[in-house]
Amino acid sequence: MVNALAAHFIKEHDLPVMVAKPEEANNKTYKMVCSKIGGKVFHDPKIAFDEEAYEAAGAVVKDKLCMLNLYQHIGWESLKVDITAAAAAGVKVVFIDPITNLTNGMSNSDIDSHLKGVAQEAAAMAMDLDIAIFFFCHLNKPPKGAVPWDRGGKITTDYFAGSSAMARSCNYAIGFEGNKDPELTPEERNMRKLVVLADREFGEGGTVDLYWNKNTHLFSEA
Repeated sequence: MVNALAAHFIKEHDLPVMVAKPEEANNKTYKMVCSKIGGKVFHDPKIAFDEEAYEAAGAVVKDKLCMLNLYQHIGWESLKVDITAAAAAGVKVVFIDPITNLTNGMSNSDIDSHLKGVAQEAAAMAMDLDIAIFFFCHLNKPPKGAVPWDRGGKITTDYFAGSSAMARSCNYAIGFEGNKDPELTPEERNMRKLVVLADREFGEGGTVDLYWNKNTHLFSEA
């Protein structure tokens, strides 16, 4: 979803984006974003590489994808500087995935308060710099007896890993649900439900059913 959104802003709105993904190498991120633009798979060695499609997608991306030179470590203080510099260079959308990398080495008691502060600062930065900032996070383990996330469990902001309180400072909170039960058909396993969990601006809610095509790695509305 991160790469799909990045590709959308580049392709459909011609906007430069910044991606901070410390759990993924930059060359893979570039291939994944190009994949979402071209509807081809460029990172899987089992799939024949389409050079022409790759070059065509790259021509769309051009210099609109800004990535940090990092791996497995990211700090909010340094990231704020990078975001400000990127905004000055024309970046309009920032993706941070996942937010838990901003709390490496912190105790559980410090994580929540730290991420509350991060969200508040990010909201102010978004307004001051005229940019959009997306945070992505994993989900905490559901309570005992509840349906697991990979079996279609229902997501709420309470389960956002790191800090559910971040939703207070974010304009939108969105969940991504799906059932990966191997006993289901491939078509059923590739269904996803995008859920609007919070909307501070207008109080809206709702869901969108999506289908993930394994041949193109693209989502389409079902």
